[in-house]
Amino acid sequence: MELVRILGVGLVTAVAAILLRGTKAELSFAVTIAGSVVILLFSIDLLSQTFDIFRQIGEKTGIDSSLIKLMVKVIAIGYLVEFAAGVVEDFGAKSVADKLIFAGKVIIFSVSLPVLQTLLSLIGSFLELV
Repeated sequence: MELVRILGVGLVTAVAAILLRGTKAELSFAVTIAGSVVILLFSIDLLSQTFDIFRQIGEKTGIDSSLIKLMVKVIAIGYLVEFAAGVVEDFGAKSVADKLIFAGKVIIFSVSLPVLQTLLSLIGSFLELV
């Protein structure tokens, strides 16, 4: 049911933006932003259910909760950056959208560095044992 609501908002937003683009471009922009925010709000509800599943997986497998939080954070950053870049690209600023995607990749890399550091120290400790 949630999918139908999201698709409905997306289609209505797209049609309204296209109809308004020729006559009132600034209103078309506002309709697109409003529709995007509504879609994002619907999606956040679904994401909260997903976070609960990640938490349950962490509890059952014994994976450190900080690692689960980091994975969820990386996924969230990726989705939000892609969403924002898509909206920016829709308004004709492809170069800005490309820079947003690049910045998102840099942020994901910097957020992931503690995992890389832990992995490298783990490999180093295995090599010392040999």
